Amino acid sequence: MKKQRITFQRILAMALTAVMAAGSCSAAASAEALEETEFLGEIESETEPVTEEMLPGVDPAGMETEIENNSDSVSVTKEDMPFYFYDIENEYSYPVYFINDVKDLPYINLSDWVDIMYDMFGSEWNKYQLTLETDGDVAMVTRESGYSMLIDFQKETITFEDYDAFIHLKRDSSLLDSVSDTYIDEDGNPILLERIEKGSFDRYGKEIELDLAAYQIPLYWNEEEGLYLLPLQTLSDFLLSNVCGEHFLFNTKAVYCADEYALGVRNESFTPLGESYYYSAPSALMSEELAWYSYCELCLALDYLYGLKDIHNIASFDRFFAEIGYKEDLMSTDPNVKDGALEDFINYYLDDMHSEYLFSSYLTDEVQSIGGTGLSSRRDDETGSMYFQARENADHAIEAYEEVGNTAYITFDHFVMQVNADTYYTGEVDVETDPSSESAETAALMIYAHEQITRENSPIENVVIDLSLNGGGAVDAAAIVCAWFLGEASLITTSAMTGAASTATYRADINLDGVFDEKDTVRDKKLFCLIGPYSFSCGNLVPSVFQSSGRVTLIGRKTGGGSCAVLPITTAYGTLFHISSPKRISYLKNGSYYNTDTGVEPDCVIVKPENFYNREALTEYINQLF
Repeated sequence: MKKQRITFQRILAMALTAVMAAGSCSAAASAEALEETEFLGEIESETEPVTEEMLPGVDPAGMETEIENNSDSVSVTKEDMPFYFYDIENEYSYPVYFINDVKDLPYINLSDWVDIMYDMFGSEWNKYQLTLETDGDVAMVTRESGYSMLIDFQKETITFEDYDAFIHLKRDSSLLDSVSDTYIDEDGNPILLERIEKGSFDRYGKEIELDLAAYQIPLYWNEEEGLYLLPLQTLSDFLLSNVCGEHFLFNTKAVYCADEYALGVRNESFTPLGESYYYSAPSALMSEELAWYSYCELCLALDYLYGLKDIHNIASFDRFFAEIGYKEDLMSTDPNVKDGALEDFINYYLDDMHSEYLFSSYLTDEVQSIGGTGLSSRRDDETGSMYFQARENADHAIEAYEEVGNTAYITFDHFVMQVNADTYYTGEVDVETDPSSESAETAALMIYAHEQITRENSPIENVVIDLSLNGGGAVDAAAIVCAWFLGEASLITTSAMTGAASTATYRADINLDGVFDEKDTVRDKKLFCLIGPYSFSCGNLVPSVFQSSGRVTLIGRKTGGGSCAVLPITTAYGTLFHISSPKRISYLKNGSYYNTDTGVEPDCVIVKPENFYNREALTEYINQLF
């Protein structure tokens, strides 16, 4: 099947023979009136030539031809384009714009973007609304909350007085809340998971300015015609992907608002939407303009949105790409080379287990990459295999819920939340006994365990959650587990991009009686959590919350870390990948915030993997601790 991850020996890309001539020049001045025909005319440029000192984002040094920063004019062409939202049946039409007839690099008018965002996110419940105001070379988009985005088309900057507040969607939730669902019924009452005001608070972040000129990403405007044009990919990265994990993908035939699930990539079987995106346009070389813009946009997105940039000691991704020898390949017009370089870069240089090369561009036939995984990923796999083998060799089959004497063990390897909250109240969710199941609903397991532990004449005094082989998953499920154990659980998130911080405190209705009270928790028991080096992401988050509470004893080995939420993102030519987002799971100590990327230390160490799953011996050990 075409369009797949086929690993080949990486080859050097040929240097670009030319770069975007007018794409790096500004059209930030008034223009002649644009015609109403398909060809809209020319926009005069008055911007001064850009010097290297003005370009801290992307350094064009080493390119074969110099970038023409002072082109006299550029042509603008308009074309109505199909937009598919999540499904091939949901087709709309909006205009897109092309500069100098470059048909694989779309721009969108700001007024159309405002309409699209309202169509996607506006509702009576969340009151989402955007207002656009323009004044010459400046445009401002303001949310109903009063937070704004200011675009200066002369300076080529986008400024957010508070980026997190501007993109924030969910009413009555914390600023950086990672819990995705609303958990309310049709009457607006909380169900299953309730966020409470006590213990929930926000610290707003600093002003953010995206200096697009520094990344050689041009903006175009014509006040008389009401045109304020921005690259579709730039808006997609910062105002869609980082909001809801979806993207605007363009294949020269249509625009697709989708993620890996809507395309069928994650399930390894294309949906009709995925078939249309990948096969309605041919594989080919991309234009030199798109090759250059996609590199610049990749640097911009990673510089601002990669949450571990400081920890990886990366001052600038453009400089980093040059230092590791990948810059030339990432600027190639050959998508096979470009995707191969991106895959190898993610695997070997990011190598953080959250970042992942997912699927190639619609332009790509054969990804020319080294293949394989980085050192951290290999170590993680080797460590995990030891613990999986030890569990497999246990004296009895480890099940999701089991009781050994006075101790209950709840074991699961994934935090899963795939059904609507109201489904739990109808009794339609089954409990699976296999702890490694990727489809077992975590909340259903907690509900079942609670019923058993609190049953009449229950012998249970100790409750152990076994996360020793838990690689993470849905934050919603993690919040439910924490709330069940602690009664009230606080999840703390900080932003590496803005410096904002949020604490969201939750309670869970585990007994499903519609009341959030002390009957929904096991906090009166002796509480333990079994952790190991394979405990990652949410498998690291939950032990961190437990440790901060002072109510849960952590047993085992240090967790594998993973503090950042996963951010699905794309290149400008349509390659899907994941990175560690700016949202970092953190903990609060003496009023200061610390991220958990390096892992959580146990209170009591278990050295041998086989001893993790000797339930009789572990129960005896736990009883001796008190």
